Amino acid sequence: MAASSDIERVTRRGDRSAFPVKAGTLIYGGTQVALTAAGLAVKPDHADAVAVAGWARERADNSAGGDGAIRVDVSKEMLRISLAGADASNINDPVYVADDNTYQLTNGSGELQAGTVGFVDEDGVWLKAL
Repeated sequence: MAASSDIERVTRRGDRSAFPVKAGTLIYGGTQVALTAAGLAVKPDHADAVAVAGWARERADNSAGGDGAIRVDVSKEMLRISLAGADASNINDPVYVADDNTYQLTNGSGELQAGTVGFVDEDGVWLKAL
C-alpha cells in the first residue's frame, strides 16, 4: 500500500552481521562464509550452502558444539583476493567460490557467487560482496 504519511524506518549498517554456526563446523578467519536455508553459517562448499554471506572477521570453531552454539562475525567489506586471470576488464564480473578461499571467474559446477570484481589495482583484485 502506498504511504499516506512519513514512515519511521529501522535501519542498520549492511556491511556486518553475525550468524549462528552449524554444528561440527570450523570457519577460519578471513574466509568466505555461506548460509544454509535455515540461516546457519557453513563453508561455501558445504552440501547445504545456499548463499554466500560475506567473509569471517575471525575464527569461529563450532567443531564440538551444536547448531548455533556460537556465532561468526561476517563482513561484506571489500576483500582483496587471489583471482587468476583477472584484470580491469573483469570489473563487475561475477566471482564464484569453490571453497572458503578459492575464487574463480567461472561457475564450473554450481559454485556459489561471492560477489563481483569491484576493482583491480596495484594491490590486486578486490571482491565486492553481493
